[in-house]
Amino acid sequence: MIKDRPFFITVMCVYLLATSSFFLVMSFSFLNNPDNQTMMQQIPVPYIVQVVMLYLNNIILIVSAIYIMEEANWARWLYLGWGFINIDYNLYIQKDWHNNVIGIAIYLVFAVFLLVPSANEYFSNDFE
Repeated sequence: MIKDRPFFITVMCVYLLATSSFFLVMSFSFLNNPDNQTMMQQIPVPYIVQVVMLYLNNIILIVSAIYIMEEANWARWLYLGWGFINIDYNLYIQKDWHNNVIGIAIYLVFAVFLLVPSANEYFSNDFE
């Protein structure tokens, strides 16, 4: 029997897929801009690490959103763990932490949605 996916999980996954795909495509032009390259070289993290984190973040969000929609519990925990690591990373590389407030708020709302009882039922492996 197929379980019904909670509406908020569908909305969350569509949002993650849309924004991460958009940022993945836009990152190519972002990294080709000399002004952005100069700005990134002023950050204490090596440039190549920043580029890898940029692509890794988008790929992990896309993969976790796809598999969350397919009831994969590991994808839920991947999103929660990676989101925490990514927030720490962004707070470290950015001088002004106010730029991260919206991203942190979205992550916290999605984390609550992924941990409510109806989501736990959705991710459970038992079929009724």
